[in-house]
Amino acid sequence: MLSPRTIDIEVDREMLLGLHFSATYESGTPWVRSVPFVKAREWWFNTSQVEEFLSDLTKSLGDSRTVAEVWEDDGSVVAFVWVTFTDIINYNLTFAEVLDIAVIPEYQQRGIGTTIMTYVEQLASERGANVLRSGTGIENTASRNLHDKLGFQTIHLQYEKILRGVDVWHKEVQ
Repeated sequence: MLSPRTIDIEVDREMLLGLHFSATYESGTPWVRSVPFVKAREWWFNTSQVEEFLSDLTKSLGDSRTVAEVWEDDGSVVAFVWVTFTDIINYNLTFAEVLDIAVIPEYQQRGIGTTIMTYVEQLASERGANVLRSGTGIENTASRNLHDKLGFQTIHLQYEKILRGVDVWHKEVQ
């Protein structure tokens, strides 16, 4: 039976980092994904981004509205989701933003993402959000299809043009 539980940063650390990296890689730009997953993962785990992600997640837990949950199926971790809230005082608006949602590969295409996003939408509304936002990479077809299916509208397009050769390590290539 699929059920959520609150994230425990210490206990869930490696799983969270692995799923976060996987989701980020899948939604990454083509030049990032031009490096094999295993090599890019190994590199990422040796950057300051690991501790920055954990620090941001930990800080967000100070807001009682934050949704930071691991989803399990009969005790086995299958996914996690992280949603933060931002108040726009002058407009009397509160945005809930899905910063991370990741389903482990063996459980994808089973409706788990839909279940989690539907749950998040309900929680976000209950916690005062007027708007729910979520982003993904242009080539992440599964995520784009999920968002379309759930009634999300595209509100922003971002373009990228490589001006100098770069590799996944963000070093200039001669």
